[in-house]
Order: sequence, then C-alpha cells, then structure tokens
Amino acid sequence: MKIVVKNLGPIKEAKINIGKRLTVFCGPNNSGKTYMAFLVYRITKSVLKFDRSDKNKGAFNAIINNKSGDFALNIDEIWNYRKIEIKSIKGSLDSLYGISDDLVSKIFGTFDLEIDQNKKDFQSEVLKMSFSSSFKFNSLNISILKKKGDSHVKLDVDREIITKEEIEYIKFFLNSKINSLIAFYPFSTSHILPVERNSIYTFSKELSIKKQDFLDRAQDLGSTTKKDPFHWLLKRSTRYPLPIKDGLEFAEDLNNYTKLKSPFFEITKTIENELLGGAVSISKEGEVLFSSAKAKSKKIPIHLSASIVKTLSSLVFYLKHIANKNDLIIIDEPELNLHPNNQVLLARFFARLVNLGFRLLISTHSDYIIREFNNLIMLSSDKKEVQEIKQKYKYKEDEQLKKDQISAYLFSYKNSKSRNVSIIEIPITKSGFDVRTIDETTDVLNDVSEELFYNLNFDNTND
Repeated sequence: MKIVVKNLGPIKEAKINIGKRLTVFCGPNNSGKTYMAFLVYRITKSVLKFDRSDKNKGAFNAIINNKSGDFALNIDEIWNYRKIEIKSIKGSLDSLYGISDDLVSKIFGTFDLEIDQNKKDFQSEVLKMSFSSSFKFNSLNISILKKKGDSHVKLDVDREIITKEEIEYIKFFLNSKINSLIAFYPFSTSHILPVERNSIYTFSKELSIKKQDFLDRAQDLGSTTKKDPFHWLLKRSTRYPLPIKDGLEFAEDLNNYTKLKSPFFEITKTIENELLGGAVSISKEGEVLFSSAKAKSKKIPIHLSASIVKTLSSLVFYLKHIANKNDLIIIDEPELNLHPNNQVLLARFFARLVNLGFRLLISTHSDYIIREFNNLIMLSSDKKEVQEIKQKYKYKEDEQLKKDQISAYLFSYKNSKSRNVSIIEIPITKSGFDVRTIDETTDVLNDVSEELFYNLNFDNTND
C-alpha cells in the first residue's frame, strides 16, 4: 500500500510504501518521522464501525445457524468505505496528535492524504488477495479466510452455541471488520510503541485516562458556561495523542488482557530470556512486575526495574496476549535505553517477527540496528561462504531478511535554512542499505579520532 501525504508539519509532500514486511524511517531529529509514524498507525489501526444495514443478511444467517458461510465482497461498498475512512482521518488530526483545532490549522493547515491507487487497480488487487484473519468478541472467534481469485471471504465460527449478545455484535460490526481488512490490505490492525512507552506502565495510574476524563468534567462543571450533559459523553479528549491514549487504556486493563493467550506466547519468551534476563508479569492489582532469571522468586515493581525492562515490557505483553499474524508493529526508536549488544539482538528478533508473518515499521537513529539489518540481508544469500559465516556466528535460519521485504526512507532538510523536509527512498541492495546522515557523522568522528591519535602519538616537529 502506497500512501501520498502532503503538508504534514515540515513534510511538504511524500509517497511511502508501507506494505513491505519491514519499513525503516531514518533521519535527524525534528524531521517529521514521528508525525508520519502516528499517521501510519491511524491508517492501519482497525476501527470497527456500527452498521445497521441488512447487507449480506444471508451470510449472517448462515454463520449464526450453520456456523459457516460465504460473505460476498462488494467492491463499490469497500471502495467507499476506504474513502470515508481517509476523510475521517484528515478531519481528526486533533485527536491523533493530541492538540487543539487551532494548532491543527497552524501545523497541518493544508494537510492531505490519499492512497495511491485507482478503483480499477483496487478491484484487480482484491481478486489477488490471500489472507486469514479473525473477528473476536469475548470468547467467540470467527475465522476469516480470503483465497486468491475469490470474490468472497469464508467465515467459520469456533463453537456451536452463540449468545444473543454475540449475534447482535456480529450483525452490527462484522461487516465493517471485513470492509476494513479488504480496504486496508495487507494490514489486519496495528500496535504502536511510542517513545513514551517507558512511562506508560510506570505511571499509568497517575496518567489514567479515566482520571483525566473525570478532571475534564469537573473543570466543565466549575465553569460559568452551561454545557449540555451529552457534551461530556461525546467530547473527545485531546490531552494525549492517540498512540499514547491507546497505550494508557491498554495499561489500565492489563488484568483482562493477560487472560488472553496469543499464538506467539511461547516465542515471546525469547525476548524475555535473551534481552530482559527475566520475565514480566501482572499482579492481582494490575501492577507490572519483573522477576530476574537470577532471582525468580523476587518480583519487583516495574519502576524499580532496569530501563530495558521499562522499554520492552509493552512489546512483551502485546506479543504474549493480543498479537495476530499480519499485524503491523510500529516502534519509535527501538534502541531506547539499549546497550549496543542488545540493539543487535533486537534487530535479529525483528527479523524473526517478520518471518513469523508480522509487519514492522521502525523509526531509528541506531547505526547498530541498521548494520545488523544489513548483515541479515546478506545472510539470506545461498552462497556457500555466506552459509559458513552464518554457522560461525550462530545465526538462526529465521534471523535473515530478503531485500525485497524491506523499504527504507531518509527524512532530511534540504539544507540548514530549509523549512521543508524531503523524504527519499533508500535503495535496498543485496548488501543492505546506507543511511547517509548516520554515515556522515560516523566518518567525521573517525577523521577526528585519527587526527587526534596521530598527533598524540607521533612527533611531527622538525629536528
């Protein structure tokens, strides 16, 4: 999926392919990478829409009565669904970025967004689509299967008895779920870890969404302006950007989420063992705890744990409890608080996630992560010598990347006086990719070090 963005803060115009298995954003600070990451999150986040229509009534009855059925795809309906969603995104930048309408006008005044695809090409793509997903409500699970060449999806319910409440939920929300899966293919939904993730679990009680809503309403009650009671129900809070708000809501409900077990529960233990050196868990009171592998019986609150635990615990909980294949995981600065050796290990773990069926978008300044990605690209070669190197350094088979799985983009100002950011796609070769701004800094450091070393260790004075 290619998106075209105009006037997103400093970004004048950009076309980005977010459909690859791994997308990498690079560039200096204040160049719009977080703006773009938040926008991609909103585009790919599955949002269920209430739908009262009787469309596909026969399919719904077959699902409810027979626990299986074919759901016909209406291209016009799905195309219009996507157009309406894009329009909704363009009109809700205040809640996406957590700012007032006035600031939206100042920062994103003439913002525009579109998906680079016409209706004819979209119709052709729908026929080529092949994926499996699911629709969940409480303990009910409906599998959704789309095969290449089919103009319908096959639905199967995982149990015989469906409650009245579940039937109503299916009727009102399943149609929008299917429309979303097709309209924003290849994404089922997305999960984001912003740089603020360190604070979300540590201070979730203090930053509570519910508490903030209460304070907002208390302020309104104390004001001299009369408010309609429905104002409080419909009012959208703009205190936090959407990714942070979603993270806080997740943190407030950890006890319920831990009752779920994702298909990737066991593989997540790798990141706990290799990177955290222990395990994260939840107390009965909903507090995040950490127990070191060296002292398993001692569970300490997360605010007393190492910074690496604070940084990666949200990724661990997501993968253990709610992750699904084809989800997009967005991570802003994954290198946060990580020693170089752990940055390298994390890059390898990202490759494993890609090969498990996830999609990743990361924004990074880390030369270690980029260089390891390049190593993993080169390790995908079938050359005998490369395979010997793989064995020598104990790389696993699922720790490699194909160059056609990856897209990379450099965000940068044209010059020191420019106000506009240009976004340039970085070529991916069999040797990987180079990030000019990182390489330039490394080259300057090397030059300075060499000159200093030479002048400190050799006498240049004339005899």
